[in-house]
Amino acid sequence: MRKSRKPVRKCGKCPLNQGSFCWGFLYPHEQWHGKKCPAFENERAYGLFHDWEQEIPVRTRKKIRREMFVRRKTLPRIGYLEGKQQS
Repeated sequence: MRKSRKPVRKCGKCPLNQGSFCWGFLYPHEQWHGKKCPAFENERAYGLFHDWEQEIPVRTRKKIRREMFVRRKTLPRIGYLEGKQQS
C-alpha cells in the first residue's frame, strides 16, 4: 500500500484535517487501524493545534484573497431631503 499524507474519510470532522495533510500525523491512514485515531476528539491534541494556530499567522487562501480584493470607497450617506422644508 502506498503511504499518503492525505487524511482519510474518517478524518472529515477533525480540526487537525488540513485538506491535503493531517496536522498531527505524517500518515493519518495508519492511525485508523484500531477503532479510533488517537487525536480524534482528543481535547489535548485540539488544544495544542489551536495554540499552534495562534502563535504563527496562519492565513488561508480565502483570507489572502479577501485581503487582496480592492474595495470601492463608498460615499457617505447623507439624507439630502431630510431636514429641508418643502415649499
